[in-house]
Amino acid sequence: MTEAILVAVTAALAAAVIFLWLQLVRQRSTSRPLPRAPRAAIDERLERERGRTLEVIDRLEEGVVVFNEVLLPLAANRSARRMLGVRGDSLPPRLNSEGVLSVARRALVEGAPAEETVSVWPGRRSLRVRAVPLEDSDGIVVVLQDVTDELRTQQVRRQFVANASHELKSPVASLQALAEAIREAVADDPAAAKRFSERLVFEAERLGRLIADLLDLSRVEDPSNISTTAIDLSGVARNVLEEAGRAAQAKRLAITAQVSSDAWVRGDEQQLDLLVRNLVDNAVRYTQEGGSVWVDLFREGDDVVLRVADDGLGIPLQAQARVFERFYRVDEDRSRARGGTGLGLSIVKHVAELHGGHVTLQSELGEGSTFTARLPALATRNGGSGRAPARDKADRR
Repeated sequence: MTEAILVAVTAALAAAVIFLWLQLVRQRSTSRPLPRAPRAAIDERLERERGRTLEVIDRLEEGVVVFNEVLLPLAANRSARRMLGVRGDSLPPRLNSEGVLSVARRALVEGAPAEETVSVWPGRRSLRVRAVPLEDSDGIVVVLQDVTDELRTQQVRRQFVANASHELKSPVASLQALAEAIREAVADDPAAAKRFSERLVFEAERLGRLIADLLDLSRVEDPSNISTTAIDLSGVARNVLEEAGRAAQAKRLAITAQVSSDAWVRGDEQQLDLLVRNLVDNAVRYTQEGGSVWVDLFREGDDVVLRVADDGLGIPLQAQARVFERFYRVDEDRSRARGGTGLGLSIVKHVAELHGGHVTLQSELGEGSTFTARLPALATRNGGSGRAPARDKADRR
């Protein structure tokens, strides 16, 4: 509603400014002859007012285009030329945007303002177009507002809600089915009831993880939530590794860690914990029993580098570009069976970017994966060497 009011006010302002300009031009052309000196002063004043009017219009963020009564463009400000892909200061005889012309034509025919969102080239931009007839229907003022990012955000939000609803529906349906199965089996088949109850616990835990990840993702997507204190990332990593050790022991995984004490960064400890935890948990979850996981944390130049590698399932090349998307899974059935929510790597990406860093992936199918997160480092606290561990695929065997 606020944006609609802003567009309407901008359109009214632009129309008023252009109307004033036209009136000044008309006054100049119809004024009675005056003595030479006063006439020169009036011409100078009119030219100054005209220049000021054009400057105001040209500085508007919204695009403004003036059409005559047959929809030929008379003038356009800088923003309008950019939105419509017009190069230079001169306008073509006719604008190559049927969507914009259609809205202007409707306003001209109906003699009333018209508004519509249209798509234009180049770049397939979405423009909110509002056309307002000038006095005596001798032209049209069109105000353009680029709403491409706004519509894209709305689409992402709708898709996220749809995906979240779908992901929540699956464990809830499983919980309901398992509860009914336990109720039927508890008297006649205690063994089956026990199996169902174990599965019920698993689905309840998965639902809890999904809800927790959704809450975490909503927090890390809001830049206002981030703290900017000095954080010892090595302490965060050691705490995560201690907790991950229990899950690794249950799968007979070997976790080898080299954590430097020179790993100070500026940021939010809770969010950095999420970054480390999700990378380590991801490696443990998708590595087969008896496999290995390597965690290295070290200072390298101006960066603190966290590298988490495994010899697990690996990720196909065609899927590697999408693994950081929300709810994306390489193998949905296998991921759900392992308790994955499809949100962990998305959280990692958002946390790294919020802290001025980035995360990358190297992986081969069947050969394991290596995730590397780089964050801007603070000044050395204790004189660490800053050298990366000499570890590659050959060292893992």
